[in-house]
Amino acid sequence: MSITLNGTTGISGVDGSSTAPAFQGTDTNTGLFYGTDIVGISTGGSERVRVDASGNVGIGTTSPVASYRLSIYDQTNGATNISGLALIEPGAATSYSYFKTTSQASADTRTIIGNGAASRAFAFETGGTERMRIDSSGRLMLGTTTTSISSLDAKYFDAADGQRLFSARGSTAAREHIIFLNPNGDVGSIDTTSSSTAYNTSSDYRLKENITPMTGALAKVALLKPVTYTWKVDGSDGEGFIAHELQEVKPDCVTGTKDEVDAEGNPKYQGVDTSFLVATLTAAIQEQQTIINDLKARVTALEASNV
Repeated sequence: MSITLNGTTGISGVDGSSTAPAFQGTDTNTGLFYGTDIVGISTGGSERVRVDASGNVGIGTTSPVASYRLSIYDQTNGATNISGLALIEPGAATSYSYFKTTSQASADTRTIIGNGAASRAFAFETGGTERMRIDSSGRLMLGTTTTSISSLDAKYFDAADGQRLFSARGSTAAREHIIFLNPNGDVGSIDTTSSSTAYNTSSDYRLKENITPMTGALAKVALLKPVTYTWKVDGSDGEGFIAHELQEVKPDCVTGTKDEVDAEGNPKYQGVDTSFLVATLTAAIQEQQTIINDLKARVTALEASNV
């Protein structure tokens, strides 16, 4: 095969292959080769890098993923093999960030983003501003780069500190920490002031209609069955209500269904929010006070008649 050297088209005439590259040094199985609309690089007689007709680059593969500019493969596919991309800090070969995926043959198949420096945080930015980070201790931080609460509005999860979630506001004035939303809009929140926390559920009069005074509350309270009990998990004592029994009297205080299980037969336990009993208890006290006031008036009248 002839080689043509031309001032316009360059060197042409030999494509070569991965085992015998067209351009090579003293090592005849390492160099640059060509194919139909592709350019490849080989070392040791094996193709290592390819640029295909679409401009996609494949490392360790002859078939880069369509529509993705860079594809990195581990073709040996062993149980512990990892394919990935490392970004090394200049002058510090042991300090790098990486994106990698474990082999499907591994018992723990994962896609991993991280860094190789023990003291390095991992951060996410939008618009050139950091929005989230995972620090070197494994804390997940939103809107902050520190766990100090002196002057920040942020949330962070500290897995090393008893699996705790922190929500901080950089003000002692009334501030919302968590807002609960559904398709109807804002349905509740957790707020703080300078010294207290409020757990709020929607109750604005503009959200309600057919408002009437509560009646029959005293009879309803008489049906409640407060109990004491011992928790199975640790033997500690408790007091309150049995969920399904309370549900029979005040359904809005209870979530879930008695004896419900999931698709695997595991229990789906019921829950209770006794704050929804407040209105009933208040109405019952008022009804009871009316009875007391009536009895007091009758006693007063009887005492006056006996004078």
